[in-house]
Amino acid sequence: MSSALVFIFVLGVLVVIHEFGHFIAAIAVGVRVEKFSIGFGPVIFGRKFGHTEFCVSLLPLGGFVKLAGESPEESKGNRWEFNSKNLLEKFVIVFAGPFMNAFLAFVIFSLVYLVGQPTLSNKIGKVLDGAPAKMAGILENDRVLAVNGQRVAYWEDILEEMHKNPEQVTLTIDRGGSIQEIPVVPKKQESRTILGKKIQVAFVGVAPSDEMIYVKSGPVKAVMMGAERVWKMSSMIFYSLGLMITGALPFKDSMTGPIGIFFMTQEAAHMGVIYLFYFMGSLSVSLFVLNLLPIPVLDGGHVLFILVEKLKGSPLKNSLKEKMTQGGMSLLLLLMVFVIFQDIHRFAIIDNVMKLFVK
Repeated sequence: MSSALVFIFVLGVLVVIHEFGHFIAAIAVGVRVEKFSIGFGPVIFGRKFGHTEFCVSLLPLGGFVKLAGESPEESKGNRWEFNSKNLLEKFVIVFAGPFMNAFLAFVIFSLVYLVGQPTLSNKIGKVLDGAPAKMAGILENDRVLAVNGQRVAYWEDILEEMHKNPEQVTLTIDRGGSIQEIPVVPKKQESRTILGKKIQVAFVGVAPSDEMIYVKSGPVKAVMMGAERVWKMSSMIFYSLGLMITGALPFKDSMTGPIGIFFMTQEAAHMGVIYLFYFMGSLSVSLFVLNLLPIPVLDGGHVLFILVEKLKGSPLKNSLKEKMTQGGMSLLLLLMVFVIFQDIHRFAIIDNVMKLFVK
């Protein structure tokens, strides 16, 4: 399957699941759905079932559902119209889209943990010249059995144990069946977490091999880990957004657009089906969080309108909603242009295109 088809598949699944959430919630509370579109722009093909026209449109970057009486201008006061429903019912319809993205991620992560999560083994792939590990006598293809007496089976276990004590590290090594204990005096280096926090870490100068172990979990544990993964990723994204707003985390290095997602999807697909679905789950969590942002045009903006109307006790003026929606759309377009230019620079798109014409 080509990279473009994989990209369209991943994006298509996320869009269909999101819009299906709005669709099924609308049907559940008695709102007619006039159109269910995958993509934007001119319709390629479509068919009507009941009150709903299902179609696929030319531009695959998104989708939408068109609800009966969604805008005040179209509303005629019929009971099956969106604007005829109470605030709770409106909230359910709006929130159902992002919720389905979170639910999809939960299902994907749970299945990955159930069938086997790909994890780097405890085998050393490279020892850097001049590094503490090299000076201590650590060799490539050594297998680390324990760090400071603590058993380790995976590379992440090795890193976790080494970072606990950056002053002194003793590695229990399996070298061709010979078990050795080798003390290493690491260098302390300043690093940053994924959220930009400065930390002191132990540097010994070893890198993992490409040997992978697929770690399977039981059904109950897999479900619990899937839910925990969604929660942790959501919290991390919200926290990262807060750091970007305050300037503590560089915005240009923390966001990506369609081009970046295309290349990341391509890389995940090359690594295998499990990696691809794990990436799809991560991307689905990102869409869940981003759609909850209180920006008009996004689902979070609609939720904001609903909450304000609930507190106010009366509907907002249509003119105010339109102005806020236009402002939100302008903000998103500017953001999209910015991240696309960042992706073009980050992935050297122009340089690669020029190489096609210059020998």
